[in-house]
Amino acid sequence: MNKKEFYHVIDKISEEKKQEINNKISAFSKIKSGSNNDIFAELVFTILAAGTSAQLALNTTNILVQENFVFNASLDDIVAKLKSCYRFYNVRAKYIYNTREYLRDSYNFNFHEIFRNIQDPHLRRSFFSSDKRIQGVGMKAASHFLRNIGFDEYAILDKHIINLMKEVGYIENDYTINKEESYLYAESILKSIAKKKRISLPVLDLALWFYKTGKIIK
Repeated sequence: MNKKEFYHVIDKISEEKKQEINNKISAFSKIKSGSNNDIFAELVFTILAAGTSAQLALNTTNILVQENFVFNASLDDIVAKLKSCYRFYNVRAKYIYNTREYLRDSYNFNFHEIFRNIQDPHLRRSFFSSDKRIQGVGMKAASHFLRNIGFDEYAILDKHIINLMKEVGYIENDYTINKEESYLYAESILKSIAKKKRISLPVLDLALWFYKTGKIIK
């Protein structure tokens, strides 16, 4: 696919799926002003989504939030619950539990206060991606989480988007997102594309994700 064809794909999907994409983005923005539990549920989703499908992560998150389970359960209980519905139950249970307890002990589980205190987009993402006590969250997961709660400054560089960027020729076939600098470089390309097409990064991401998967999940 050349860049002209690529731009045509963006135009076609962003127009054909405009309502669905806008509805999804509107739902994202409501979470940011919602409860701290709602925001943490999105963090749980992104922890679970790494290395597996978005649909499985969503299904599992929906199970974990029932009756406020994931907000109060012990580590052993989270492991047991995940074991019934998710492959990486031991590791991801630890990530979820340890992250929850750290945010509760150090920040009173108050995401709204965290966001008020961190206005800079880069520092906001680094808060989640660089603090080792927030476990299972790197650059991609932090970007995914923040996009899913209504911040629009970030690109989610999953394998679908990276492979598409390689296919079009924006990055080399051997390019890997293994450092913050490489992530930021690829993200800057998508930012320039979104600016050229006069759309937001979330619209671009959802359009490209739909092109590669045939779905708009989150």
